[in-house]
Amino acid sequence: MWSEGSREHQLATAIAAACRRLHARGLLAGSEGNLSLRFDAETVLVSASAVDKATMEAAHVVRVSYDGRVVQGGPGLRASSEFGMHHALYAARPGVMAIVHAHPPVATGFAAAGQELPANVLPEVPVVVGRIAAVPYGRPGTAALAAAMAPYVAEHDVFLLANHGVTVVGYSLEDAILRMESTEQAARIVLAARLLGGAQPLPPEEVTALASYRRSSELL
Repeated sequence: MWSEGSREHQLATAIAAACRRLHARGLLAGSEGNLSLRFDAETVLVSASAVDKATMEAAHVVRVSYDGRVVQGGPGLRASSEFGMHHALYAARPGVMAIVHAHPPVATGFAAAGQELPANVLPEVPVVVGRIAAVPYGRPGTAALAAAMAPYVAEHDVFLLANHGVTVVGYSLEDAILRMESTEQAARIVLAARLLGGAQPLPPEEVTALASYRRSSELL
């Protein structure tokens, strides 16, 4: 399907490897989740629907136009049912080059419980992750999900989707994956701190100072 050594093949291989990495680290299971990369002004490479992420290969990635039409991909493959969410994020944020949607257990637990994941407990959150949006429920795979996210898209790179999962954006696939991993790590630590009597927040001025490091290197 992809010409060996082509840009499409290289990017599809990176998407497949990222899917296997997220699966191996327990951030998604089975065919859950979806990843994409902005390819050019008219198309996106995205993981195909209903493919086990543990065995994902480059052949399981499709190239899709922004209207959802598969323009390149293996026989019978369809773009992820969440492509509408990806499209809306790319349209709203021209600097975004990659999107990862997964179901990291603890961060998704916060989303399912309707609780925000605080950005004032760990230094890594304001620096690496940024403010985390708590998005109301929108049915997966429908326009309702993109509509629910719309008010938060301009100011956030991480979205806790109520009763659903976590979506992150990045200026590269590696950036998005690291942001997803950092979000789940923060959720685990905050949960552990609450079980031990409650997390102690950083001073407000420290959070502001840490956030300035992120802004100074922001590429989105």
